[in-house]
Amino acid sequence: MTTIADLPEDVLVELLSLLPARDLVRTCRLVCTQWRYVVDLTTLWKRKCQREGFYRQSLDRSVSDWRIFYMLFHMKKNLIKNPCAEENFQHWTIDKNEGDEWKIENLPGAHGNALPDATVHKYFVTSYGPCLKSQLITLNKEGYWNQLMDENRPEITVKD
Repeated sequence: MTTIADLPEDVLVELLSLLPARDLVRTCRLVCTQWRYVVDLTTLWKRKCQREGFYRQSLDRSVSDWRIFYMLFHMKKNLIKNPCAEENFQHWTIDKNEGDEWKIENLPGAHGNALPDATVHKYFVTSYGPCLKSQLITLNKEGYWNQLMDENRPEITVKD
């Protein structure tokens, strides 16, 4: 009788690379020692990077941990919620609202219409007085775990 344990390693790598990273780390690694070994293999994470377009051969020498590289690249996204006012002021805190205050205008508007994203239909505008808005982003809630933040210190860029 043949079991899954009899599968060649490269076949198991291929099969497991189809699963979401979260399932690999939280569930598959706990199945047995063979699966733990395969989930920890560089080839599995490199295969996941290839599958999702994160891999370039030029990276081979510079990436020391393909699992961490995959996780960071997979999580690379804009963490700001409602950046283009599509949900009015939801997720934003108005810190200062002087002059004519914060407003939301529809595109095209008096202040321009050439935005690079065709899905953007609104935008925030301010007046002659100081206007400030802020948003608190909790990295743990966005999927960044403490060990990742402490050991790998992913680059975080804040801009508007």
